[in-house]
Amino acid sequence: MKQEFINDWLNNLKEYWFNKDIDKAVGLFSKTTFYQETPFMKPYTTLEEINQEWQHVKNENIHDIEIKILAIDGYTVIAEWLLKQNNQEFDGIYEIKFNTNLECIYFKSWEMIK
Repeated sequence: MKQEFINDWLNNLKEYWFNKDIDKAVGLFSKTTFYQETPFMKPYTTLEEINQEWQHVKNENIHDIEIKILAIDGYTVIAEWLLKQNNQEFDGIYEIKFNTNLECIYFKSWEMIK
């Protein structure tokens, strides 16, 4: 898997999130069967659950989002993300797995308040 593809995918995620384009953001996860925003919550396994999770973005006052690739191993990507919203800063790590058709099939996030 090429870094250019990952950069494009992550930039799309960032753009859709920042612009609150929930339909396009959720579209990135159309083949995802494991989606977990934090290890402390039950993972979502359907697109409907993922869509419901993204609805909260509508109420966020987002100031900045940064996403940086840390590692690519085969079809697995580890990325760091930083989010400034609602007068708080968060950072965390994504683990994202793609299938051979380059569709996201697994998405897990760890987050912390800075």
